[in-house]
Amino acid sequence: MSLVKGLFSSTRKSIDLSSNPSHMAMQIRTAKKRVSGSKTNNKDSKGRRLGPKKHEGHFIKTSEIIMRQRGTRIHPGENVGIGLDHTLFALEPGYVRFYYDPFHPTRKYVGVALKKDIRLPKPHFEPRLRRFGYVPIDNPAKAEIEEATQSRKEILAQDELNKIKESKLKKQTELVNSYKEQLNSVYNLNLEESDLENASQRLYNIYQLCSVGQSLKDARTQVTFNRYYDLSLQVRRGEISQEECKELQKAVKEFAEKIDNAVGVEFAGILFKNLTEQEHTELKTSLKEKLATLYKENALQKDYRKQAREIIDTPGAFGVEERTHLANQYVPDVLPLDVPGSVIEIEDPKKPPKGLVVQKIFDQEARKLKIVGRPKEVFASV
Repeated sequence: MSLVKGLFSSTRKSIDLSSNPSHMAMQIRTAKKRVSGSKTNNKDSKGRRLGPKKHEGHFIKTSEIIMRQRGTRIHPGENVGIGLDHTLFALEPGYVRFYYDPFHPTRKYVGVALKKDIRLPKPHFEPRLRRFGYVPIDNPAKAEIEEATQSRKEILAQDELNKIKESKLKKQTELVNSYKEQLNSVYNLNLEESDLENASQRLYNIYQLCSVGQSLKDARTQVTFNRYYDLSLQVRRGEISQEECKELQKAVKEFAEKIDNAVGVEFAGILFKNLTEQEHTELKTSLKEKLATLYKENALQKDYRKQAREIIDTPGAFGVEERTHLANQYVPDVLPLDVPGSVIEIEDPKKPPKGLVVQKIFDQEARKLKIVGRPKEVFASV
């Protein structure tokens, strides 16, 4: 028994000795690869905060966001724009309205109503409500604040618009004054001051319509109709009676016939003596014959282009399309080869005569290229 105790006691001592780090070196095992986290459930990005930002009936300002979405779950309606990521935003200040369009029953729309009592959608044939302008600000302090809030782009656009308005008003004043002088001095209409003002204004309105492509006949009809419509609006407002309106319309018709039978105006704003249909046809025929003769005989002369332009631009003779066609035919940038004298054969290409432009031209009869000289007048600009 004592022998066994002695063995255990010696073993305990050996274990205590071996467990002391000062008496032995311990081996530590390290990892061969760096441990990384799991990729399975690592998607914890923030939400995109999709959904409506403004609800039915809420007041909204311009450029404020109404809806963030993926895809067009809700479509843009009146006064609403859409971004590249399908974000819906307001184009005008107003009140948010969600609605269905009867022409697209499966689509839901959102619009901005300009007034609180307006419901969307409006009836199909009813005019769309828009902002045509702003109320003038009489308070100087508020007006200064409003001007200060404008962006640089708005200020530059306003300046450009003012310049355009001033130029148009200046041109209108000059034309109307010139019409007043010509009506009595050149065409001997002997109109009074009020009639002279109305006649010159009528001619200016006709000129505006002719300048955008309408014929003289259609422009006259449109201006007369506009005057009739103004009188009918006065009847609706209660300013004149129906009988007075008929009398005034009759007077307008007589006055328009008097002016139109005496004077006409073309798209360039130039007045001319009014012609009947037969006289107009005869004038066009004679001018075309004169152009053809001038082109055949004097196409290489220095003053040819100026003379041809004067014939083509005869007031009251040709319209815009006819003038363009005649200019391409008789006043081209480069005269064609069939004009007499426009092609001169050169015997020695190394020593061409002075005043000629050397060119290579394909001869149809000989089926080969030949070197010729052409006068510089052939290449004169229009």
